[in-house]
Amino acid sequence: MNIGITASGFDQIRLDCGSNNFQVVIETKADFKGVIYTRGSFYSRKPPCFLDANGGRRFRLRIPYDECKVEDDEEKFQITLILQHDKELIMPGDGAFALECDLTNKDTKTFKVSAMSSISLADPDPSGKDVPTHLRSTVTAPNVVVFKPSDIRPRKSPTRVEL
Repeated sequence: MNIGITASGFDQIRLDCGSNNFQVVIETKADFKGVIYTRGSFYSRKPPCFLDANGGRRFRLRIPYDECKVEDDEEKFQITLILQHDKELIMPGDGAFALECDLTNKDTKTFKVSAMSSISLADPDPSGKDVPTHLRSTVTAPNVVVFKPSDIRPRKSPTRVEL
């Protein structure tokens, strides 16, 4: 069975890159009674890396940069967030989002950090491969970014050249 990337089941994902954590708000299309977790945190089932949703459409997570298997590449923090509809099994239709907070931009006069926040589609399959660039549909903005199904670009077919 191929899980694959999907664009269903959510209204929006909002990412606010704080000075020491990802602040994420997930809004689903319908009442959600599944689990939301960072890749690699399913079996531990411990907050702040795991949320067992027992209903509702809006969920908030604060994921520290130094927990939940966050990748740290010199102030560029990355993690994959999984939106799983069944509490035990990952299935086609579940979603995954690559979140990135880039804190490397600093104002040289005030030394204030100006974060760049990015959200992309990811493969929810635990053994999933990297998603090809043309399918990621990355949305980036300073500090706060919102990703919606309407941000997802359709796959472009290759241009054919007749000889």
